[in-house]
Amino acid sequence: MHEHTGVVERAAEAYRALADLAETVEDEWQYVTDLVDAYLPSIQALAEPDPGLPVSAEAVAAVDEVIAEMALITDPHKAIDWLSTFPHIVALALGGNVDAAAGVQAAAAPDEADNEDSPFRMLMQGDR
Repeated sequence: MHEHTGVVERAAEAYRALADLAETVEDEWQYVTDLVDAYLPSIQALAEPDPGLPVSAEAVAAVDEVIAEMALITDPHKAIDWLSTFPHIVALALGGNVDAAAGVQAAAAPDEADNEDSPFRMLMQGDR
């Protein structure tokens, strides 16, 4: 289990570095801050796994690989894109759910909220 905590700590550190790069886009500062406020604690919560679920070497390798790929990002706009993607990849590899930990609820896009036939709403809310 020690390796589990270590890989989560590496993921959280990489996420902070990505956020630092993304914050250089002034017009997106609040969006970046909101993502980090939601997902960084969720990534950190992945360090407290179910004791019955060991972390495989493959899962650790997968997280380390995505961390290495993220370290190659130099474009702050691309960093912004990865701020919402990276936590889900880490959670998928480690068998967690960052949306649940962050208290994120699926919701339709504002312009689609009243449209019962919206594919976006159907996918996000699973109501069909």
